[in-house]
Amino acid sequence: MKKGFFAYSSEPEYCGEFIEEALVAINKSETATLSSWKDLNINGKLIIYPILKAIDRCDFLCADLTGMNDNVLFEIGFAIAKRKPIWLILDTSHIDSVKRFKELNFLTTIGYSSYNSSSEIENNFYRDKVHNTKTDLIESLFSNISSDRDEKALFYIKGQIDTNYSQEILNIITSKKLPCIVDDPVESKIHPLSWYIEQLYSVPAFLGEFSSIYRTGFELHNSKCALVSGMALGLGLEVMMVAEKPYPTPMDYRELLSKYTNRESCKSVVEPFLERVHQEIAQLLLKKREEADKNRQRSKLQRVHFGEFIAEHESENLYNYFVETSHYQNLIKSEHNIVIGRKGTGKTATLYFLEQELNEDTRNHICLIKPINFEVDGLIELFKNLNDEFEKGYITESIWKFLIYTEIAKSLYLRIKDQPLYSITNEESKFILFIESKKSVILSDFSTRLEQELELLKATANLESQQQFRIKIAEILHDGDILSLKEHIKIVLNKRNRLIVLIDNLDKSWRTNSDIHVLSKFILGLLGTVGRIAREFRGKPQEKLRFTFHLTLFLRSDIFKYIMSNAREPDKIEYSRLRWNDPEILFRVLEQRFLELTDFTVVKENLWEDYVVKTVSGMEIKSWVISKVIPRPRDIIYFFNIAKNFAVSRGHTKILEKDLVSAYEDYSNWIFKSILVENGITVKQMETFMYNLMGESVFIKYEQIRAFMEKSEIDISDVPKFIDHLVSLSILGRETKPNNFEYEFEFDSDIKIKVLSEKLNTKRYKIHEAFVPYLESTYM
Repeated sequence: MKKGFFAYSSEPEYCGEFIEEALVAINKSETATLSSWKDLNINGKLIIYPILKAIDRCDFLCADLTGMNDNVLFEIGFAIAKRKPIWLILDTSHIDSVKRFKELNFLTTIGYSSYNSSSEIENNFYRDKVHNTKTDLIESLFSNISSDRDEKALFYIKGQIDTNYSQEILNIITSKKLPCIVDDPVESKIHPLSWYIEQLYSVPAFLGEFSSIYRTGFELHNSKCALVSGMALGLGLEVMMVAEKPYPTPMDYRELLSKYTNRESCKSVVEPFLERVHQEIAQLLLKKREEADKNRQRSKLQRVHFGEFIAEHESENLYNYFVETSHYQNLIKSEHNIVIGRKGTGKTATLYFLEQELNEDTRNHICLIKPINFEVDGLIELFKNLNDEFEKGYITESIWKFLIYTEIAKSLYLRIKDQPLYSITNEESKFILFIESKKSVILSDFSTRLEQELELLKATANLESQQQFRIKIAEILHDGDILSLKEHIKIVLNKRNRLIVLIDNLDKSWRTNSDIHVLSKFILGLLGTVGRIAREFRGKPQEKLRFTFHLTLFLRSDIFKYIMSNAREPDKIEYSRLRWNDPEILFRVLEQRFLELTDFTVVKENLWEDYVVKTVSGMEIKSWVISKVIPRPRDIIYFFNIAKNFAVSRGHTKILEKDLVSAYEDYSNWIFKSILVENGITVKQMETFMYNLMGESVFIKYEQIRAFMEKSEIDISDVPKFIDHLVSLSILGRETKPNNFEYEFEFDSDIKIKVLSEKLNTKRYKIHEAFVPYLESTYM
């Protein structure tokens, strides 16, 4: 007789009562032998290892998702890693649990059986033949793992909010030079379950940063962390779980999780674990390879790959299949250049391509600036205490010059240090000695450097004269050292052709609770500073420098739009747009990845002839997909990865219509959560507004929007402004002709669409098809 373990939460209490009654009945029927955590209660204490041992020894796992308890999710993750058949149940009358199940979006492939009583649990158990369930569904989650995937040292799930603790952890990882995969919720709150399995298979160690219950969105983030942590433990990885207090530790992983209350205690908790990984990486990777199942048979569809939908996860390989939409030389043609695009349009991918392409010419020196966590709070506090626009302008220029010069110096230092000793010139040796004499100022990471200087600059707020102010700023920002540094840089770089600075990630700090006006002024100040730096590098005419200076800044289009509104002469600011208004170019991104990443020889036509159906609901496949997604590379890659995963899970040899429909539903869930990252209203208000759209018609009128705003506690004094915001996020399209709705996908297309809509004056809008499945919208 097969044995099963039943995982469930102690809350709500009635669920445990129903389950235990069902267990008694099933055990009496001798269909299977079921036990639960109550059978492992030893001397009144519940210990994790007997529970995990019970799961490991059982033939299948049953689990109740009502309450979406982290203990239960941890146990499900452990069972998935052990490749146990899994049967899930959920009391669908518990509305919050259903909502969180959809938000987590991990277990939709496995599905659940709904219940409201013990007899329903029992009957559903017999109906689903749980005791005879095979592992095919779970095995399919592991089937997409590439046999030639890149090995890393660590998989790190970062906290859902950028805090000093996340910064500290990333600093330690960087200082120990651990190759790391970072799951950053700022980029994407949730990935598909198969993605997490893929990442866990490529590393020997896992670090999960759980959230304090004081932080917005902690429920979803901690649910994700619990399930992935369980998988990591089940796969035999070195596991560390950490959390900022207060965090009520679930019983299952109480012995595995450490807590902290400040930056120093965070470091003391995390550093020993990462040091151990650093010291034992060779042995850990060898053990990982020996345990990996490299001999499994894989179908051709399983060997088809489309790559990662987030550029940071594939930075090392992206160059091989990058699709240029603007020639790279156009992006560095001036002293300062701005590349703008919506989130997911390929800004970071373009940056990585540009860095590698320009590095091919050894006469170029590339300085890449990607601050992990831009120090906004200290910046805002400083600016609020300054007396006037002169002080703000002067301090903005001074900070940027300090940061850029030190970052250029650091990148040059690291490049020279990588050279063989015999090739280092006398000037370069002097440069190394100078940098090492100032290493506390120059060699710390960008974010730490900014944070340290902001703390010192607070003392300048109450100085009486501009002269005193200038002197104090010069002293704090090491003006004398920077002057010497500039001369060293000019001497070392004079044998090169171009100095190119690439800046990304400034939008990471564009948070809803930040003072966006101050931040936009600070970023705008960068543009003015670049010209001065270029002139300083040029120096006097008789110096005859051989290199030119260029800076390219990558910005989200909504941020750039706001910055432009603060600029004195916006018409003089030149920029390049990342456009995806041609579906053929968008599908080229997918096809190029198919050609480069599939581990057998294919041609472009094979994708549409052999691996994807030609039509869906009577529409040609490409037209159907374009009608359902926001037209960005990130979305199209995500969509087809999910469709392939559904097809493989179902044993299909190609992606069928039902796989595409399932992918559409999954994508809708993902885009709903992703769009909250881009909005400028508080996340809670926006989320409430979006949930108020649930079950409504896709066609929505002005008066309805106003009513939903009021219900969501959003200021109704300027409804048109909020509608503009919804349109800019592509949530709503404006009616420009009778029954014809147009959506804004680029920040500069909104004026034309808005004018046409106002002339028609129907005040009707339409929810984009991308959100329809998740919102369960109707066409009434």
